[in-house]
Amino acid sequence: MAKVYTIHDIAIRLNISKSTVSRALRNHPDVSKDTKAAVFEMAEKLNYQKNILASNLASKSTNLIGVVIPEIARQHFFAQALSGIQKVAKEKGYIVMVCQSNEELQEEINQVRALVNSRVAGLLISLSKETDTFGHLQEALDRDIPVVLFDRGTDQIEVSQVTVDDYKGAFDITNHLIHEGYDNLAHLSGPMSLSISQKRYQGFIDALKSSGKNTAEAIVYQCDNLSLDACEAVDRLLSQKKKPDAVFCMSDYMAIQVIKHLKDRGIKIPEDMAVAGFAGDPITELMDPQISTVEQPAYDIGVQAAKRLIMEAESDDRETLGFINRVLPTAIIPRSSTVKKHSN
Repeated sequence: MAKVYTIHDIAIRLNISKSTVSRALRNHPDVSKDTKAAVFEMAEKLNYQKNILASNLASKSTNLIGVVIPEIARQHFFAQALSGIQKVAKEKGYIVMVCQSNEELQEEINQVRALVNSRVAGLLISLSKETDTFGHLQEALDRDIPVVLFDRGTDQIEVSQVTVDDYKGAFDITNHLIHEGYDNLAHLSGPMSLSISQKRYQGFIDALKSSGKNTAEAIVYQCDNLSLDACEAVDRLLSQKKKPDAVFCMSDYMAIQVIKHLKDRGIKIPEDMAVAGFAGDPITELMDPQISTVEQPAYDIGVQAAKRLIMEAESDDRETLGFINRVLPTAIIPRSSTVKKHSN
């Protein structure tokens, strides 16, 4: 049986590192033209291209990046983040494989294991709302596959993370509602298993505290199904003895659903109740009324996460490289769903 040549064989013959061979074969811009030419010449001489699958298995990785997200439908954020990931991957010679966990831990585990078995060079993951164990991520790390979390992170496992300042975004949008003169604020949170839900809730509470409001009386309703609990949440808000005059929603999609149900019940926005969201989805500008929101740099999150993952995947000394926890800023966009018409 003919010998199956690998990246290792090319590296030995050219007296260069395996990582340099790998980058050259991916046409990486960091590798000189002369080195690329030598690598491709040796690969052809060793009949490397005809044995690429076997050599991938032998060298333990491919030029694939695995991405696992909770969902893409109704999620402009993840569509934008994926665009950023794709841009960086293409520039660096990688191919992106995208999987959805559908907000289920078991599906996330299945997808991660499938990607690991496909010898991906690295994993980019935004955790599902059910994820409370991280053995599947540790399995990838144990097989020398770097993992970078984006958007939804955790402090339960030591990996690099790229997120936004969920706390400050929530704090700022709540302050906006207070400064507009709303007195009885409510918050519709996401599942508290998510770090983003915890941070946005804390930002809401701390903004109330800083304005001298009694947080013990704060109206908070947890929507475990994110957007799907909006109808029940509206019913609960309207059943309060002292109805809230403003509500900060965990997400833009939730805010859209809340506005729909409020309108169905004859509630005027913002005259009877103001509504704010979080994400910066462009659809919020097309709604009537336009929805105040917290803008997230979704595209940049994807770019930063992909750059970090590729840096770790191509590093010859990940231990020295260490891990990063990059937090990107948010910005509030006040619109007519919360801004009162002040008289001159």
